[in-house]
Amino acid sequence: AGVDPSWNDGHYVCVADQAGTVAFTSNVRLYANNDVLDGFVCLRHRGQQYNVRVSRRLRPHMEHLGAGPLRLDIVEPLQTVRLVLDDNAFGIRLDVTCHTANVPYMGPIEIRRIDGRLLSERATYELTGECEGWVEVGGERITLSRDTSSFFRNHSWGYQPPRGGPRAYGAPTPSKRVPGVRQWVLFHLPDHGGFFFEDPSGRAASGRGAILTDDRIVPVVSVQHELEFHPGDRRLRRGTFRLTDVEGAVRDYEFEDLGWVYCQGGGYFGGFDDGLGQGVYRGDLHLEGEVWDVSHPTTIVDASGRSFEVDHDWAENFTLVRQGGRTGLAHHECVRIRPAG
Repeated sequence: AGVDPSWNDGHYVCVADQAGTVAFTSNVRLYANNDVLDGFVCLRHRGQQYNVRVSRRLRPHMEHLGAGPLRLDIVEPLQTVRLVLDDNAFGIRLDVTCHTANVPYMGPIEIRRIDGRLLSERATYELTGECEGWVEVGGERITLSRDTSSFFRNHSWGYQPPRGGPRAYGAPTPSKRVPGVRQWVLFHLPDHGGFFFEDPSGRAASGRGAILTDDRIVPVVSVQHELEFHPGDRRLRRGTFRLTDVEGAVRDYEFEDLGWVYCQGGGYFGGFDDGLGQGVYRGDLHLEGEVWDVSHPTTIVDASGRSFEVDHDWAENFTLVRQGGRTGLAHHECVRIRPAG
């Protein structure tokens, strides 16, 4: 890992149910060179987003994937994980166990250099499957069952600024903001899962994908889609996508929106209260959060009534997916990136 403060290793776990009652993103991530572990849960329910952010000193308890009320237990590597959020001041609790249904999909190691300078280097694998357990939000307990709820998990590690805090002395780098539609889609259906990624900036993983079963990976060679957005042209509403795999099989999918979650509430894009983002030391144990009204497709309203929009356009959609008479779910990050300024 060298000494780079952005080097990190973490698990991104998302869950949704087919009724659209609840959906959440979460993360537990360690920064060995900063001696920091942080994490979050951002949960959507009835148009509200409940954010809980945690941080702690990493050592000496490096084996504990959690901080304060949040923890992730690796019950069986690559097969079963359990995410727990205990009592806190922000109105949500949960205990959800996730069962993998497919072999892991590992994309290409992504390396970004400018003028010979290494800016980032990251490895990632994706898993999806079924989940069970419960979520409590606003005094209501929601039970999740394996036949109607899914999880989506991303494990990544490597150098990844701007995580790990601002860079005070490095030369400025060009903006990575390339206008266009970016999609990062991980989906789960009863008989298979899948993944595909499209990015206007031409990243190494762009145009890649796979059909995932319990014993094999079939690469996807073509992705076609039709997308409809909510008013404001930024948040996904419904659409279709067609995946053609390397064996010539063509699969057509329909999807509709179940709601969106802003990972800004988890600390992305400088989202902690101090504005410094993820991977920054905030003391031996730190806990913060808030509740937003996210019922509008582009505008967030905080607890004080202040309205604002995130300027980077990012949000994580969850969608109900149908294919061949089967129904499933997707973590459907679809972002229409606007020109800078």
